[in-house]
Amino acid sequence: MKFCMVTTFYPPYSFGGDGLFVQQLARDLVRAGHEVHVVHCTDAWRVVSGQRDPAGLPDSSDGVVVHGLRSRFGKLSPLVTQQTGRPGLKRAELERILSDDFDVINFHNISLVGGPAVLGMGTATRVFTLHEHWWVCPTHILYKYTDELCEDRACLRCTLAHHTPPQLWRASKAWMGRCLSNVDLVISPSEFTARRHREWMQAAAVDVPMRVIPEYSAPLDSGGPLPADLPARFFLYVGRLSKAKGVDSLLRSFAQRPDYPLIVVGESDEGGPLPSAGPNVRFTGHVPREQLGAYYAAAEALVFPSICAETFGLTAAEALSCGTAVIARASGGVRDIVTPEVGTLYTDETGLLGDLDRIWNEPTLAQQMGEAGRRRHEQYYTPDLYLSLYLGALEEARSGV
Repeated sequence: MKFCMVTTFYPPYSFGGDGLFVQQLARDLVRAGHEVHVVHCTDAWRVVSGQRDPAGLPDSSDGVVVHGLRSRFGKLSPLVTQQTGRPGLKRAELERILSDDFDVINFHNISLVGGPAVLGMGTATRVFTLHEHWWVCPTHILYKYTDELCEDRACLRCTLAHHTPPQLWRASKAWMGRCLSNVDLVISPSEFTARRHREWMQAAAVDVPMRVIPEYSAPLDSGGPLPADLPARFFLYVGRLSKAKGVDSLLRSFAQRPDYPLIVVGESDEGGPLPSAGPNVRFTGHVPREQLGAYYAAAEALVFPSICAETFGLTAAEALSCGTAVIARASGGVRDIVTPEVGTLYTDETGLLGDLDRIWNEPTLAQQMGEAGRRRHEQYYTPDLYLSLYLGALEEARSGV
């Protein structure tokens, strides 16, 4: 089949997991014999990053045809989309690309590449994959201005607290509903994310099929070398260093357990300063993906403290693939991944401290959880399984089943 992926960010013009996942999916589809195009907005990356271009050059050797949208109006283009919910200054170029004879157009993160209105473009079977909660939350992450998971909407106060320009078009649920009705299928990576979006769709009287297909993690090399000065035993955190990700809470907990080393892999949001931490905490900064598996495999457990509602929890799935137990906050889609056999779920810092003590003092338990986690990964989170479910869902959508 001939695919077109439409997304705001795509490597190297990307930040988080959504761009990496789209890249991995595109490459896997090419390896499976399909033709894949990707459309993304380079101007959006420039607005968010404050840079002109990333350090790395786009990889043109993987067989994916990449269309980087770059308007002569520069940063104004994504700002127009953010404020209007429409492609705006990118419309003509999007229409030109999407007029090709694609079998499937898969929309991903559409926040700054076209907004809700982009879902009506093109004539192929249209699919919308949820990588974040942008459709139901203007800050994308269901993280309330009160530093807790959003359960009661206060969107204006949240957008102001997050320094996000308010989007007046969100007040028209009827218009958003008409836009969403243009797609033939919505794909959610977790039951939690599906439930949140089904509630919105029901309130807006939108009847579009939705399938839950868990995301997958590409194989990681867990046998690579590690820095010689790493402690023999340690806990691991992988991700952005932000309050919404629960890093502040994590560091407070490890301050109460000074004998437990914590390795923190990741960078501060927007290049900000590192949070303060005790001598048992080490910040590595960015670690290349080809080296990350060794960190997972050597850790006692991955700690996943995110307060915001992750749509899935990719680092948790990566840890399972390396045979590592997971200690996770019971929030969002990660609850689908972490069962009692492969890790623990906690609700507050007291619970986290108890789980850390249990894993540290019972290394055999951590090993058993890691082995069970590897089996769970093989059962639910592999590229082959995802492609099978994904292509099957697309065939149903194309045939109108």
